[in-house]
Amino acid sequence: MGLKKGTTLVSAQDRKLLKALGNRIREIRNKKKLSVYDVTGEDLPIRSRQHWQKIEAGQLSLTFITLYKIAQSLDVPVNDLVKSINE
Repeated sequence: MGLKKGTTLVSAQDRKLLKALGNRIREIRNKKKLSVYDVTGEDLPIRSRQHWQKIEAGQLSLTFITLYKIAQSLDVPVNDLVKSINE
């Protein structure tokens, strides 16, 4: 049996963490004075601006590979992305 339309697999606590991660990614991007256009595109690890914006909005659950690609795009270590999220 499949999931009913509108069913979510992400808990409220998970959404809070995803929002915090998205805020951290946006914070790093802004500190580096980069726009979403600067970190996305056909020749970059994350191609879709809409995908990046959903990540920063905390609307997507990320794989480690996606987190790694975001770190590449921002030229930071992966651990910088998750540092201080639970504080």
